Amino acid sequence: MINPLSLVAAAVAVVVGIRCAILGCKRPASSSSVEIAPGVRMPLVFNGMSTDHGLWLASGGRGIDTAFLYGDELQRHVASGIAASGVEREEVFVTTKVNCCPTDRCSRFCAHPPRPTSAPPMSVYNGSEMLEHSLAMTGQRYVDLALLHFPCSSWDDTLAMYRDLEAARDRGLARAIGVSNFNASALKRLLRHARTKPAVVQNALSVAGHPAPHRGEGTACSEGAPLYGSDDATLRFARRHRITFAAYSPLGSISRVDVLGHPVVREVAAAHGKTPAQVALKWLVQQGIAAVTNTARPKHAAEALDLGSFTLSAREMRALSKAR
Repeated sequence: MINPLSLVAAAVAVVVGIRCAILGCKRPASSSSVEIAPGVRMPLVFNGMSTDHGLWLASGGRGIDTAFLYGDELQRHVASGIAASGVEREEVFVTTKVNCCPTDRCSRFCAHPPRPTSAPPMSVYNGSEMLEHSLAMTGQRYVDLALLHFPCSSWDDTLAMYRDLEAARDRGLARAIGVSNFNASALKRLLRHARTKPAVVQNALSVAGHPAPHRGEGTACSEGAPLYGSDDATLRFARRHRITFAAYSPLGSISRVDVLGHPVVREVAAAHGKTPAQVALKWLVQQGIAAVTNTARPKHAAEALDLGSFTLSAREMRALSKAR
């Protein structure tokens, strides 16, 4: 019986092959990486909820971010993109996320998950089973990083889910584990009870979004709020405990922050002959913070992966950090 995923990968391979023949497939972007665990280096720029990871890989990107919560279709795009790219699996860094239901503050996705109606409800999965499902959808034997997507509705459930990830790492299903949407107090509590320190905390963070002026009001899941660790206090705590910080919504689309239109961002961009998006991403990467962006356009992928071509001055970094 023919695997439908193989047919998709083959079709995408033809498209990517033609693209590479015309444009040339680039070598891995040199925008640097950071060691998050012994022997595990993570790129500082990721492509997130995209339908064309093949484009990202062909452009030189090597970081891909997905999640159980994103649904089977988007996870399958990870599989087809990697299979079609011709890039060795060891060169690609895949992050996925598992979630409990209900979560502490964002349970609406549990009631209406973006997944086939025939799939079992999220509540029947434990962390390891969610990870195994994501591995099947993304066509991977392992992921490089597995995160707990949100704190659970109770601390006991949060710790149980994190221990599922610890067990999955011990089984070789993940090279490193961490958390997402955890603030400093949640991280502190986790460090007291977990066997394995989280390697990464992934929260919304951006210029003028640490925290966002609205402090989470009006967003889907309080993105941009201190409650979800989108603040300097959580960033300082992570640095103090050598937990790598990764920023989703680096351009403000999810946290509803007008990063690209901010006058300070635009002024700095004009001074360097770069786009506002490049400056916003560079502000993160230059601090050693990974940026999880999202694109399926060649121009935007090229810009996001060209952050090594300029450096922000100390004055510019301070101005961007103070922007509100």
